Amino acid sequence: MKINDKKYATIQEYADGFGTLSDEQATKLMRQWMDVDIAAAQLRAKYLPIVSQAIGGRKGATFAQLDRRISLMIQLQLASRVPLVQAQ
Repeated sequence: MKINDKKYATIQEYADGFGTLSDEQATKLMRQWMDVDIAAAQLRAKYLPIVSQAIGGRKGATFAQLDRRISLMIQLQLASRVPLVQAQ
């Protein structure tokens, strides 16, 4: 939940500043977005062995694949709604 809160706060900050972002602000926001992606990947890596141990390796791998696919679909939807910085 904390990771997603940070992601949405970053998107909101971008939206609030759209059209007036400086180079430094744009770089800072992109760094924050990448940090959120890294945190999400680390969280998945932390829980994969726990889930796999609880439900088995193949089921754990399937769970991880489905979680990743759903996450990518959500990211695609978000990304398609956020205009490129260059467009400002």
